[in-house]
Amino acid sequence: MTKTPDIIEHLLTQEILRGTYAPGSRLPTIRALATSNGVNPATIQRVIARLETRGLVRVRQGSGISVNDPLESGDISLVPLWLEAALDVPERAAAILADLLEMRRVMGARLLVRHREAIIADQSTLLDLAANMAAASDQGLDALQRADLAFTRRLLLASGNVLAVMLLNTVAQVLDDLPFVAQAMYADPSNNAASMLRSVDILLRDGDDAERLIEAEMATIDALTVQRFLRLLAERTESSDLAGSITA
Repeated sequence: MTKTPDIIEHLLTQEILRGTYAPGSRLPTIRALATSNGVNPATIQRVIARLETRGLVRVRQGSGISVNDPLESGDISLVPLWLEAALDVPERAAAILADLLEMRRVMGARLLVRHREAIIADQSTLLDLAANMAAASDQGLDALQRADLAFTRRLLLASGNVLAVMLLNTVAQVLDDLPFVAQAMYADPSNNAASMLRSVDILLRDGDDAERLIEAEMATIDALTVQRFLRLLAERTESSDLAGSITA
């Protein structure tokens, strides 16, 4: 069956991230991959070039296509793919999600406090955006996601930290690609909105422990998200097992 280059790239990426092709091993030859995927060698060469750009493989003339260790050569753009690759191992997937959320909240709490004056100057808009989160609770998952990301993006833009915005974009990509994460994150939108408002209130009061309190506030929401995510994956596994038993 002929596959598109995007599909081939995705499949090979998943196999590398799952360890089907372990670090230090070699992918099949260009010709073998072309045959197995029903495409010409030029298409596979383009796919391999993309994988090399991602840091997943290394091509050396006469040595074939070596698989890199993603932890040594990958970047943050791999997070959505790595999380997807781990969905069949719920505890591993939950750990990756927890790491991503931890990075977001630690960076977010630090930036909020460090750029407090700029954020306070924008507080009217921020409070409106936080209120939109509560208002979106009856408008479906997409509306909730847009409202949450709009609030967070406004916060980070006020801080002027480009890398923090890139991290937010990675979170947004995870939410787009993996509905389980979005369902887990926005299961209780009123609680999310209240947490946003509490974080802003902590910032406005400007206590010495503002950073710690804001991070703790965010950590509570993140822990609930990871717990829900694990439950959703468990239900997915149970449904798959049930379907398999019925088919058998």
